[in-house]
Amino acid sequence: MSENQEKMIFVEDAAALGMDNPFKAHGSADDDEASVGDLSEEVLHEGKVFPQADADGKLEHFPGEGKDGDKKNSIKGTHSVIGSGIESLKYLYSMGLLVFSLVIVLSAMFSSQTVGTSTMGIPPVAAFFIFCFLVCWLAMMEGGQGALVGLQPVDKTLYAESHPRSLKNTQLAHKGDNMERFIIGRQFLVVLVVFISNMMASSVAGAEVLGLPSGVTKVFLDSGVALILVMIMLGQLTAQVNAANCMLDFINNFFMLFTTYVSLFIEMSGLLHSVYLVQMFFAKLTGKPVESNEPPRSGAMNLLFWGRVLLSLTVLGYAFAVTLAALFQEKTTMWNGVPSAVSVVVFFVLMCFVGMMEGMQIALFAVVNLPEEELKNHAMAHKTCQLCFRDQNLQAFLIGRQICVTVCMFVVARITTLNVTVGQGNIFGVSDGLQNFFNTGLLGAIITTIVGSLAWRIVASSFPVAFLSNPLVYLIIRLCLMLEKSGVCSASWVLARYHKPLVNYQPDEVHLEGAEPHGSEPVTRRDKDIDRLVTVFKFLYSLGLLAFALIMVMAAIFTGQSSAVSKGIPAIAAFFIFWFLICWLAMMEGGQGALVGLQPVDKSLYAESHPRALKNTTLAHKGDNMERFILGRQFLVVLVVFVSNMMASSVTGAQVLGLPSAVNDIFLGTGIALILIAINIGQLTAQVNAANCMLDFVNNYFMLFTTYVALFIEMTGLVHSVYLVQLFFSKVTGTPIESKEEPRTFIQNIFFWARVLMSCLVLGFAFAVTLGALFQEKTTMWDGVPPAVSVVVFIILMCFVGMMEGMQIALFAVVNMPEEELKNHAIAYTNCELTFRDQNLQAFLIGRQICVTVCMFVVARITTLNVVIGEGNMFGVSDGVQAFFNTGLLGAIITTIVASLAWRIIASSFPVAFLSNPMIYLIIRLCLLLEASGLCSAAWVLGRWNKLMVGFQPDEVYLEDAPRHTKAPVTRRDKDIDVTVTVVKYAYSLGLLVFSVMVVLAAIFTEQTKISSQSHPLVAFFLLLFVICWLAMMEGGQGALVGLQPIDKELYAESHPRALKNTKLAHKGDNMERFIVGRQFLVVLVVFVTNMCAAALPGTEVLGLSDAMLQIFVGSGLATILMTIMLGQLTAQVNAANCMLDFINNYFMLFTTYVSLFIEYSGLLHSVYLVQIFFAKISRQPIATNEPPRSPVQKTFFWVRVLFSVVILVLSFAVTLGALFQQKTTMWAGVPSAVSVVVFFVLMCFVGMMEGMQIALFAVVNLPEEELKNHAMAYKTCQLTFTGRNLQAFLIGRQVCVTVCMFVVARITTLNVVVGDGNIFGVSDGLQNFFNTGLLGAVITTIVGSLAWRIIASSFPVAFLSNPIVYLIIRLCLMLEATGVCSAAWLLALIHKDIVGYQLDEVFVGTSEQRAAAAKKEGELDLEEADADVDEPVTP
Repeated sequence: MSENQEKMIFVEDAAALGMDNPFKAHGSADDDEASVGDLSEEVLHEGKVFPQADADGKLEHFPGEGKDGDKKNSIKGTHSVIGSGIESLKYLYSMGLLVFSLVIVLSAMFSSQTVGTSTMGIPPVAAFFIFCFLVCWLAMMEGGQGALVGLQPVDKTLYAESHPRSLKNTQLAHKGDNMERFIIGRQFLVVLVVFISNMMASSVAGAEVLGLPSGVTKVFLDSGVALILVMIMLGQLTAQVNAANCMLDFINNFFMLFTTYVSLFIEMSGLLHSVYLVQMFFAKLTGKPVESNEPPRSGAMNLLFWGRVLLSLTVLGYAFAVTLAALFQEKTTMWNGVPSAVSVVVFFVLMCFVGMMEGMQIALFAVVNLPEEELKNHAMAHKTCQLCFRDQNLQAFLIGRQICVTVCMFVVARITTLNVTVGQGNIFGVSDGLQNFFNTGLLGAIITTIVGSLAWRIVASSFPVAFLSNPLVYLIIRLCLMLEKSGVCSASWVLARYHKPLVNYQPDEVHLEGAEPHGSEPVTRRDKDIDRLVTVFKFLYSLGLLAFALIMVMAAIFTGQSSAVSKGIPAIAAFFIFWFLICWLAMMEGGQGALVGLQPVDKSLYAESHPRALKNTTLAHKGDNMERFILGRQFLVVLVVFVSNMMASSVTGAQVLGLPSAVNDIFLGTGIALILIAINIGQLTAQVNAANCMLDFVNNYFMLFTTYVALFIEMTGLVHSVYLVQLFFSKVTGTPIESKEEPRTFIQNIFFWARVLMSCLVLGFAFAVTLGALFQEKTTMWDGVPPAVSVVVFIILMCFVGMMEGMQIALFAVVNMPEEELKNHAIAYTNCELTFRDQNLQAFLIGRQICVTVCMFVVARITTLNVVIGEGNMFGVSDGVQAFFNTGLLGAIITTIVASLAWRIIASSFPVAFLSNPMIYLIIRLCLLLEASGLCSAAWVLGRWNKLMVGFQPDEVYLEDAPRHTKAPVTRRDKDIDVTVTVVKYAYSLGLLVFSVMVVLAAIFTEQTKISSQSHPLVAFFLLLFVICWLAMMEGGQGALVGLQPIDKELYAESHPRALKNTKLAHKGDNMERFIVGRQFLVVLVVFVTNMCAAALPGTEVLGLSDAMLQIFVGSGLATILMTIMLGQLTAQVNAANCMLDFINNYFMLFTTYVSLFIEYSGLLHSVYLVQIFFAKISRQPIATNEPPRSPVQKTFFWVRVLFSVVILVLSFAVTLGALFQQKTTMWAGVPSAVSVVVFFVLMCFVGMMEGMQIALFAVVNLPEEELKNHAMAYKTCQLTFTGRNLQAFLIGRQVCVTVCMFVVARITTLNVVVGDGNIFGVSDGLQNFFNTGLLGAVITTIVGSLAWRIIASSFPVAFLSNPIVYLIIRLCLMLEATGVCSAAWLLALIHKDIVGYQLDEVFVGTSEQRAAAAKKEGELDLEEADADVDEPVTP
């Protein structure tokens, strides 16, 4: 096997994988390149992650945020689509958790199932308001302290005028030692608020809300998780995020002043003065004086101070006595069933745990400026600091610590809050009043504040290095990092992002340095991530709505519950008519924008490239045809909307899919489902693509047909009455009507006016018929609406639609008007200001499109006649005419002329007067709101996919020779869409994986798999766990060994000693080739064993799943396959691709290497070398080797093993085929033996081709293109594979395909013979047991289905790729990867990498460029030394 061949075999393991067009309006998302969306500034103050911390460890700036004005010290970072997808996923699930938690907490409260409402008898409304107040107060305390600390060095005169209440706060807090007093008092206040919040909102035992399963209520309510999440995100992190940069605005209120006074009062009361005793003790111990900003105390002050210290000690001792007594008597709110001794132990453990977390923060900031050499003398402390200050770990630790502390506080509150029935066994026999006081939880708050917080802070600040030398501190930091990484509280950043502009907080630089105020635009990278989250969320829910609407409408059509079917049109005909109309609507909507936009473009530039587009533009741009086209098209659009409504609108009372009647009424009854389809698919999607790909969009005969139809409609004179309106306003304004044609002749004038007269008559008749039908209630108007109301709604909607049609014209008419002139018209000026602000114009046009379409459908519903022909025909007309009336054509005429074209003319004639209507302002606001809702955001996603599918290119590609667009995102919106797709893939792939693992484990533990049924479930479970881990080591390990071949081993000899042992063994001589051969058999064998451990037996039933689900996931083996691919292959390959050294730096990989080499050495697979030698002779290529020629003894041994392998292979085939023909394998029941054999050989070939394709593709990668072009099919295959990211996608899809086939082959070839009852060929029972292991099938699959095909492909790569089936297989692999079915592997790889601490190889050995530079430098030095040796004079 050649050196190139052995490297190619598993290369995948090391591979790093128009005015009328609202979408033409300016948008930053379209200006930004795709990378800009992620390459944004995360500005951090003074270039430090955490610039300043007080003695208490509180930061001037909250983790991750900084003073954004400090541009000189910005940190830039990028997110890949995958990284952005993960961030968005975190925000989404955190927001979902928060909303869910809030809902169930409030549900428990309002159903009187909380301690406050149930046990204490507080009314739910009162409990709700108390709880809300406490959350707000906690937020004020958390953010306020950071602000007061951060403002200490700021000159107060700078904000005395702008922030008078902030000044009062800082003057009070910064006076003398008040800051220290405030922190102590505030700490108690925080604990007290947590305790009271717990009392108000924690649920009673057995609470049930919203009909949720008991498991869910136990997890979220009983454990307190829901309440904890609400308090952390709403009451702490959100406030801290905004207070970090907007300190002045945050505390510029009397609520903060009240909080400061309360905190100082608590400290002054002496309740916590015992902490000063601890402070003085450690001051004496360390010999450091206690710092103070005040003169020494007088005698009286000293007396008062020590009196309060004594009081505090007494209260603390009494608090401990009462709390411990209540715990031992089980009279607290501790969870039922916990023994009293355990409660006490847990209480003290939590005190220590909270204390360590409080102290760690102080200790870390105390050693931050300590010389590293001094810190290295304390190994554990140094290791802890290294972990904490690496990358952004400090920020992550502080956030995780906040979560941990709050969780522990709530648990402590649960443990220490007394729950004594007053008057029945009062603690120490105290009075009822005192017992009520004890039940408030105040005593627990005192203990927690002093013993679980302040005391530990003092210890940590006195002995920081000793504190950090505790191994537990290291483990706690790891826990905090993991908590933050989970993103469980990421919703705080989202809330802060929207809270900030809502209350108009501005960064302090705006007030102190005159910096530019912040608007709604993102400032930091996190802001952009959050904005992306909102965009992703809009895309997701809009796509969900559209899919749901589509399913409902189709269900209504095919169940005969649509208007068309009720009129006798067959469902299938209605279906095709509906979709033809939607496609035609899309062509009209996009086509008009394209024809308008192409007017100024020289037609010779695209005459050759787009001949059909040229025909379209030549026709449309001739004379006044553009105006005629617009008139005819407008009627055509309305007509299509009317007919679509007739085809797909549901009949009254329609019920589909077994959905609740309310859902049917909302989506079908109101027509919302149909409207969403028409807007998203029939309008906006087309407009999105036609905006920039005008030439491609109209380069078809369907658009030419549409243009002719629109011009024909205009020529008929049906809408000519609009010209009368045009002439009237032309006379009124004195503005001549512009025309590109010669004046009409006399005959043309007669013909024109005859059509105007006919149009007026038709319009009048249409009104008469429509109004007559409305008053007689003979339209498709919803039942129960009085005729008078229908008429009024009809007229209002006509005016509303008309105003929206005219607004667009009026806005563009005044766009170049001098601002001073426009200011004379206040309302018009306000409307223009609102519309042209930021991205409002684009948003308005999209919202307007939604509004107009909704109204059109409602008008269609109102005006479409529903007269039973022959029974009360309108005005006694014939049945034929009545049938014509029922089409809705008359309503379409009225809507086109009266509700659209006429208003456009008015608006273009009097634009300023039109915009001076106050209603316009409200309509603009409505449109902006509709667009902001993201209701139709799915159109952007569909537009991107449609563009890729049909290969649309921007016009610049043809007109200016710009680069062609590929699948890669071009704009920020493109990237947002890709992120959305990534999020969906991650979510559903992860869900599939979790479900698959559950199904497999359920089958194992119910003894419904082969091994678990024959031994014990635990044996099957642990064997499965081992082989999955081993498979992961093999898959990732091979890639690492191949990838490390060119790396100098000295670079990692010290850092990775076990990796060195692996590479020395594998890279010695031809061992790499031997390892690959042996490992391939090992992989196949592991797949076979996995199949035996996890594949369910026939008739398996688990988890109460339906038959269909059992058939899909259990019967087919899909659950086992998904689990194996994601856990045992892709996850390992992802990490091993870039962390090769860390991945193989273990003895497990060394063991795997030895086993693989032993398998190859055994000769079991040596028949593959026969194939290699045969093709080496045919192709006349010598077999490359890194070893000397074999000796005669070695040759003899080699050929003996080849012969042995051939015999084994033949025996394997004989046994396997014999078992197949006797139907004695684990093949699915009911499959004929002949079919099983055929499928077996087909799969062998299919797997073999996929194995060989990879080798062949890399073999031709450096082949001259001209030579490859001589082989058309091979060239086409290579073009497909090496385009964009297709290679990476193919390798992933190939991995999925191969594994699926391996499992099927394992199912086909694993023998299932009852030992002793018809043994194959009458062999002994022992040998039959051996056959039943599946080893023979593994031998066949390895040699015939893998290695042999690789050799063929490496010998004749071009011929191999010229097979048309190879092209189809690549397409299949690309499609499989695109589904994202295994995308969870990327997420698992990221989590795994973080947990085990893998580092990129560049960290240890440098980049390839750095290694090349070092080698070059070393070579130059050697050359200089050589020159020096030559020049050195010879001493005689």
